[in-house]
Amino acid sequence: MKHYKYKEYIANVFPCIYYGTICGSVTGALIFLFKLAAKKIEELSRALYASAKSNPIYIAIIFAVLIVCALLMYLLHKKVPESRGGGIPRSEGVLRGVLSFRWFKTLIATFVGSMMSFFCGLPLGSEGPAVLMGTSIGKMCSNISKNKTTWNRYIMTGGAGAGFAVATGAPLSGILFALEEIHKRFTPMLVLAVSMSVISATYVNQLLCSAFDISANLFHIDAFAEFKLSHIGYLLLLGVLVAVAVAIFDSSIDFFGNLTKKIKFLTAPVKLIIVFIVTGIWAFCFEDALYSGHHTIEHVLINDKTALLLFGIFAIRLIMMLFITDSGVTGGIFIPTLAIGAAFSALAAKLLLVIGLDESLFPAVVFLGMCAFIGGTLRAPLTSAVLFLELTGQFSNMLFVALVIFTVTFITEMINQTPFYDHALESMEHIQNQGKEPIIAHFEMTVSHNSFVVGKAVRDIMWPSSSVVVSIKRADETKKDMDNDGEKKLYVGDTLVLRAKFFDEDEIRKLLVGLVGKDHEITRITLE
Repeated sequence: MKHYKYKEYIANVFPCIYYGTICGSVTGALIFLFKLAAKKIEELSRALYASAKSNPIYIAIIFAVLIVCALLMYLLHKKVPESRGGGIPRSEGVLRGVLSFRWFKTLIATFVGSMMSFFCGLPLGSEGPAVLMGTSIGKMCSNISKNKTTWNRYIMTGGAGAGFAVATGAPLSGILFALEEIHKRFTPMLVLAVSMSVISATYVNQLLCSAFDISANLFHIDAFAEFKLSHIGYLLLLGVLVAVAVAIFDSSIDFFGNLTKKIKFLTAPVKLIIVFIVTGIWAFCFEDALYSGHHTIEHVLINDKTALLLFGIFAIRLIMMLFITDSGVTGGIFIPTLAIGAAFSALAAKLLLVIGLDESLFPAVVFLGMCAFIGGTLRAPLTSAVLFLELTGQFSNMLFVALVIFTVTFITEMINQTPFYDHALESMEHIQNQGKEPIIAHFEMTVSHNSFVVGKAVRDIMWPSSSVVVSIKRADETKKDMDNDGEKKLYVGDTLVLRAKFFDEDEIRKLLVGLVGKDHEITRITLE
């Protein structure tokens, strides 16, 4: 019995450690190079815009280049549709088993498209592409597995979490992001696979940052003043205001997307040209509307901007976000969303100062409001709370961080709006399955000897998307329905009935064979 338990432990744990470490190490190195290239491209872009300001001929050339880049982006999206839009919704769809993708083409196209966006100064970040590239690297690493059909989603999830961790410099947030936002569940195998990937990616990234004398931190900020119990009223008001901003953000994107669908001349290339040209206009009129918003966030924390300027940053960046998400430009919107949240939180902080809040708390209020804003848009409160702690390095404000983020989460859940990333994923799924009708069916299968699911808990297994295990019939009647740890574990000979929603029956059968083995036939049944 002990020998069997040992074999079960090795079968479940060792692959998570082995594949997770390989995937994380490769992801850490490649995403570091991606970030380094993005930094150099942005520096070049800033220099070109600055040198062109005083020369009308150079300005005309700049706009000509922007139009060419827009058309090249359109051709890239036609060739590799997987590179279109933000990387996070695409990764979520792939990892949940909803979307398919070609990992190598996606990896290359995402890199090329992102560099094009950064070169032109679009308000996009590197974290979304880093997550999608990490997912692609995970797919590459899963090819070394004998049972890659079943292990690839675990390994790809590790790659996605590692990409997020390296892009943001926040490893714990990377782990939580993969669990809370991508899969919306916590299971032992998933936690272990993601943790090993993130740890190894962070280690490799830290080594490379030391070798190139580059900081791995996302922001360079001084220690914040600490909140006190007497500030709870101010923080509750901050939470309410941020929740209102989240509602405005979500409803604006939804409204704008529905509006542009009704305007026939707004084809894909036209939308891209508009986004690139508008970016060029802001480059010569309002520089705070450009690039990811990283520098904007750091400047906002200083409290040297007027309320009017902060409102301008919030409004213009929000409008640019509407155009960007609708056009599907390649690039990340995580840090740009943080920048929108920071501008609004700074406005809210100025209001709190007027009604009596200590001015020394301004940076802390802005940073907390910014993290609560991104948590509200993602519907990922744990990730946003840990992100605040990791980026600031301060744990003394934990109670107040939880208070604000809980307030935002409570209100956004009451409003019951669909999060932006879910909207984007639904759109991607609709495009991929256009013209197909979903099928709902039940499958009966028997667990084969040495199959993937043997010894694993039902909740630990990555079943096909939109499926649920309806019943389990034990082959060995002496085995309890529930194991001692409260889990429903599967053993050789157990018969399962699974209810699934799918578009391709051959594809779902292939996935099920990878899980339960091929010693027994998988039959489609009708339940009375």
